[in-house]
Amino acid sequence: MKRFKAAVVAIATMAGLAVAGAPAQAADTCTAGGGGKYICDYGVKEHALPSGEKEQFLVGLDYAVWTRWTVGKQWTGWVSMGMPDPFGSARAASGVNVKDEQSQGKLRTIIYLQNSNGATVAKTRDGLGTTWWAWDFPNCC
Repeated sequence: MKRFKAAVVAIATMAGLAVAGAPAQAADTCTAGGGGKYICDYGVKEHALPSGEKEQFLVGLDYAVWTRWTVGKQWTGWVSMGMPDPFGSARAASGVNVKDEQSQGKLRTIIYLQNSNGATVAKTRDGLGTTWWAWDFPNCC
């Protein structure tokens, strides 16, 4: 009988650990607008465009950077910007940071993050409606 009670206590203890472990994992995963899942610690970075439209950036559960933007005040779906490989994944405690600068009369947007190797990496867009460049090490931050 003592063995049976010990087995029941052991099973109950293991079940309690499994249940206790589940909420901690769930707390690390958040849902953004449009159903985007992301790592809560990194947050969602919202960026206002001069036209009044907006864009958002987040680090997804795959550790890639994801973005979406508004067109006519309606949000698009989430689009992966990929991982900053071969520079490591987007495991940045600070999340994604956005900086705008004027370059030859165009609004250049640069997103920065710290990769899993501890280096700052960036992705640049030369103007609104243009393609993002490949991940690279920035000249400045």
